[in-house]
Amino acid sequence: MKHHKLFSLMIGIFATSSFANTNTSLSYPDHSSLNLQNQPGFFRFSFDDVKMPSGVQNTGLVGMNYLADITPLVYGGIGVYGSVTGTQGGLFVLGVDGGVHKEFARNWWADAGLFVGGGGGRSAMVGGGLMLRPQVGIQYSWQWARFGLHYSYVSFPSGQIRSQQIGLDLDIPMNFYYVPFQNEGNTLFDYANLHLPDGGYLDFQRNDFAILLQNYYQKHGIHNTSGNVQDGTIQLVGAELDHYITQNGFWWVKTSGAYHGIPNGYMDILGGLGYHWALGSHGFAIVPQLGAGGGGGGGVDAGGGFLVEPELGLEVPFTRHFSGRLSGGYLWAPKGEFRAVTATGEIIYHLDVATKSATPVNYFTDQYDIQGWRVELLNQTYLHPQRNLNATNSSIELIALQVDQLITPYVFFSYQAASAYKGNHTGGYATGMLGPGLQTPEMFNQHVQLFGEVLVGTGGGGNIAISGGSIVEPVVGIHYALTPAVGLQASVGQLKSWNDNLNTPLINLGLTIRFGTVNQD
Repeated sequence: MKHHKLFSLMIGIFATSSFANTNTSLSYPDHSSLNLQNQPGFFRFSFDDVKMPSGVQNTGLVGMNYLADITPLVYGGIGVYGSVTGTQGGLFVLGVDGGVHKEFARNWWADAGLFVGGGGGRSAMVGGGLMLRPQVGIQYSWQWARFGLHYSYVSFPSGQIRSQQIGLDLDIPMNFYYVPFQNEGNTLFDYANLHLPDGGYLDFQRNDFAILLQNYYQKHGIHNTSGNVQDGTIQLVGAELDHYITQNGFWWVKTSGAYHGIPNGYMDILGGLGYHWALGSHGFAIVPQLGAGGGGGGGVDAGGGFLVEPELGLEVPFTRHFSGRLSGGYLWAPKGEFRAVTATGEIIYHLDVATKSATPVNYFTDQYDIQGWRVELLNQTYLHPQRNLNATNSSIELIALQVDQLITPYVFFSYQAASAYKGNHTGGYATGMLGPGLQTPEMFNQHVQLFGEVLVGTGGGGNIAISGGSIVEPVVGIHYALTPAVGLQASVGQLKSWNDNLNTPLINLGLTIRFGTVNQD
């Protein structure tokens, strides 16, 4: 099967997996009666010990996927894989995942699936970046988790990596509650308008979304992967999600990429646990966090990629929904030379999302609103990107995931990640971007909407001429709604490096999914 057909198949699985029970009529629901709907799903964490070519040390590959149950048998979703052991620190792959699973005996499950993604680290080993990972496995289930073994085959078809192995899976159920897309925007309503599934009680889970800037002050005299001293300050931009599991305790995940200070290509993904320790009743808080994850690239010697970071922050309130946080910490790679004192500044948006509770919960307000979201899974094409080390400027294909937060019916804010899967030694090239956008009212019986956005962020790898990593990307395009929830997107733009020669047209084509979350006003 051709690579683009594999991507088409997996993108289709992802589209149908999300909000599979959403009404397919193009008549939008009103606010007189809102049904909070349940989308079952689960997080999957996995580990593979991948054999590398040419006598290179094995790479420990950790996967993190969110998978929605389309039916009790079929699931689909998105995920990322990253190196944590070996010598390939900085190897990351973003993609789509789908499969089937079934309980064949009490507490025992069988599973089979396929991941298709783009990314990599050392382009000579991963070629254009396309990674295929079929797997079959068996799991034992408890009420709160499923744990088991799998057989997987990791392949970079245009590179050198081919490996089969026995690995580990951990599935943690996490249902998602949403309402159908609301065309009218963030309209207020009260509790009497909201109907919960199976007669449950309304509850809210706190989530914090943050945009961040970071400085990594590297230890003096440390060396890069080439053995040269590379100990300057790394400046990064990124984003963080905090999801509260108790009133004050939360798990968090953070990703960031370098835009200045080293050769382009460094990025990391970290996650862990934190605690929000309030200082009185005015919103100030001390926030300790402990995390681990993967990182590398840009010549940074992170060993196999495994990183550890304790951090302590001070949170300061701005408004009811916004606050700032200043944090300091220490980041190091136990198996590499990388050591750095970290300083992080964040602008945080608080969003309490409705969920279902088995018992009544009392709240001080009975007014709520709807936050609109749009998830986009895109194929991105750079038409003639400039390179550093050779004369070729052949096109590059990337898989991109973008989340749009609909601030008003006409204003949105975007978060995008993309990784290359096809091109001349482009494996390992990736970008992370964010920025504002504007869109028109829906036209032609609510099918068509024009939009424009300006994304800024970081990129690196694949010998693309980005220098320190800073990039900007203005885009214009069209959304076409097939149903109120599912649609198509087509857009064109120009990607330009702030400090180097990259200046290429690009084309985006893909699928969109729209939905709303119920939030406390």
